[in-house]
Amino acid sequence: MGGKRSTVPYYEGEFFDTAILASAGISISLETDRPAQSRSGVPKSGLQPGTTPSVAVPDESLYGPTIDDVMPWGDGNDFPQRMVDLYNQDPIIPQTLGKLATMIVGGGILIVEEDIDEKGQKVFRAPSGDPALLAEIRAFIDHPKFSLYMREMASDVITFYNGWPEMIISKDRSIITSLEPLNGEECRWCRMTSKGELPYIYLSANWPRYTPLLTKKINVLDPYRPDAVEWLREASFHNCVYPIRFPTPGKRYYSLPHHYSIVESGWLDVHLAIPQFKKFVMKNQMTLKYHWKVDKEYWAQTYGEKYTKATPEGKRAIKVKWLKDMNKTLTDVSRAGNSIITDVTWDQVNKVYKDHITVTPITDAMIDGKYIEDNLEAAANIFYAFGVDPSQVGFAGGDKMGGQSGGSDKREAYLIALQMLRPFRDMLLEPLRFVSIYNGWKAAMPKLAFAFNDTILTTLDTGAGTAKKLS
Repeated sequence: MGGKRSTVPYYEGEFFDTAILASAGISISLETDRPAQSRSGVPKSGLQPGTTPSVAVPDESLYGPTIDDVMPWGDGNDFPQRMVDLYNQDPIIPQTLGKLATMIVGGGILIVEEDIDEKGQKVFRAPSGDPALLAEIRAFIDHPKFSLYMREMASDVITFYNGWPEMIISKDRSIITSLEPLNGEECRWCRMTSKGELPYIYLSANWPRYTPLLTKKINVLDPYRPDAVEWLREASFHNCVYPIRFPTPGKRYYSLPHHYSIVESGWLDVHLAIPQFKKFVMKNQMTLKYHWKVDKEYWAQTYGEKYTKATPEGKRAIKVKWLKDMNKTLTDVSRAGNSIITDVTWDQVNKVYKDHITVTPITDAMIDGKYIEDNLEAAANIFYAFGVDPSQVGFAGGDKMGGQSGGSDKREAYLIALQMLRPFRDMLLEPLRFVSIYNGWKAAMPKLAFAFNDTILTTLDTGAGTAKKLS
């Protein structure tokens, strides 16, 4: 039975929506999430982008077979594991990666205010503002968990050029409480959706084997989406990955580190082969020091009819026994320094004595230094692949590579390296900057920034051995 329908006047506001219940004489204000958006610095709805960024969806068949919903990392889904195992065989690479990760972290993160001076140059100043807000920010970056995040993610971004830090959201979804490092080699992307989205990663310590019961599926925030803060605030989960990567051409899912070129080029094989060759030489010094040439007439001259009338198998047995006896004589420590006496015969035709055994010394390649230059060249190419100036690690080089560098060269090389590592430092700061927006720090303190604190060597004329530098 149709009665008279009443309408409720409803008016949207910036912070509250208002409804009028005229028959009851009541005005109701309904608080929206816009205050939180304003606190986070999110643009008003009318200023939001009209669409999302364009994304091209690749043909998955070009990336090898998928494992259920998992996009494999490498042909066998074990690229990071294989790369780490290979790198650990080299004496230079692990230490170089460690130095680069240490340089990225530097002296840690400082809270600063970013400004422009009268010359138009960017400057960092000591933060000012609400003491309670500064205390909240300091509590976040001074927490031991954040130090773990910095160290572990620095290692991942310089080794794999990929990182998957995890954000933990508070129960009431008002703030992000911490950034947690996930091991890069344990993370795999899901398959891309028809819209070009990558909504999940899969975390497992058992790759390349895929065990669903031992694999965790974790939501991923798309850093490119314009409403990332709103999206995360309205979600239902309390942990989410903020992916970071250094892009490399042609690699859609997983970036390929530039330093992997030492494997593709073969220089790593060269650097690994030389120690193995040296080890072989040290174990087989006698066979590599001399070459013995035994004339075919020696056997008849020495053994007579025992040899000449023997079957082929018998002749071979005589030679094998002679070799064993000779090897025992040459390698017996108790007879070290003894001489080997061989027979000679008179050549009636040429009127000369003929040696049936000719001993020719073989030059030891390692003693002569034949492979030293090859080893140095391979080492230099490893440093080049990692973008490390060899002077930073005291690499002397060979005659054609210059001599050892002085302190000034090391200092300048260090400063240049800091500039070259800036994109990797930005990768570590990117999730932190998102936290500053989500938690409302940036809205309350618009000039808020985070800078790395570096200690650098100085020249003698400054009167100090070191100086502090923010970057």
